[in-house]
Amino acid sequence: MEKEKKKIRKGIAAIVFLKEKGKTKFLLLKRKMNWNGWEWIKGGSKKGESFVQTLKRELKEEIGIKNNYKLKTTPYSHFFLYQKSFIKDKKGYQGANDKIYLVQLFNSKIEVDKKEHSGHAWFSKKEAMEKITWPDQKKIFQIATRKL
Repeated sequence: MEKEKKKIRKGIAAIVFLKEKGKTKFLLLKRKMNWNGWEWIKGGSKKGESFVQTLKRELKEEIGIKNNYKLKTTPYSHFFLYQKSFIKDKKGYQGANDKIYLVQLFNSKIEVDKKEHSGHAWFSKKEAMEKITWPDQKKIFQIATRKL
């Protein structure tokens, strides 16, 4: 019997940051849907949507930001398989491959979507590294933000 091919969702991940008084702070969201922990913005692309369109939609949906930000593409992506316990919620997908973006905000006022997240906080790079839940996300975060 041929092994079933895993269906992988294509999408984006956004490392959101703010520079204030010479210091860089990073936004992390407190996840409550499917699992609990700290993460960055991420989401799947809808049919016919470019990565940038997905990114703009997710920024609006997850933190209420429509404009007044600067996007920076990175050469990185984040591939992961979903935990078996919540594959049923992922519409047939077994995992995701998210293109990583850096998003600079110019003020810290955001409005978190309470469906997926219970809250948010701004952290220094060191604090963010300690808070991010998944080891593979920590590694990507460290690499993608090293020049900020």
